Amino acid sequence: MDVLIKINATIRSDSEEVTESLVRGSYYRKDDDLYLFYEGVDEETPGLITRHRIVVSGNCVDIQRTGALQSKMRIVPGELNQCEYETPYGTLEMDFFGITVESEADDSGMKLRLVYEIRLADVPVSENELLIEATVAEEEK
Repeated sequence: MDVLIKINATIRSDSEEVTESLVRGSYYRKDDDLYLFYEGVDEETPGLITRHRIVVSGNCVDIQRTGALQSKMRIVPGELNQCEYETPYGTLEMDFFGITVESEADDSGMKLRLVYEIRLADVPVSENELLIEATVAEEEK
């Protein structure tokens, strides 16, 4: 189904940075898994469009970007997972340590809250919170 997706991202390191974006995408449930798809534009390089696929399976969340920039992140509470994260300036090897995964879903959409640390060379560089809310687009109601 077509959804409107609100994404709030908070990055805490030496300071706190909050960003919010609103995009259209699609959402569906299959068995107990949740799937969310949308396209995004990189803020620093507006010409680069990436496709995002978020899959929530229990307490495991996979976030995959394809297109101009690619990456696949896995967030699981209590687990450290490595990711090669492409940026317009090069690829970074980062580790993601999952702290919290909370999700809820019904036929009108889904809510997802992720809290995780990003680590470079085993050193925590930031704690991040990602809030994603997908609600059925008005045309679908």
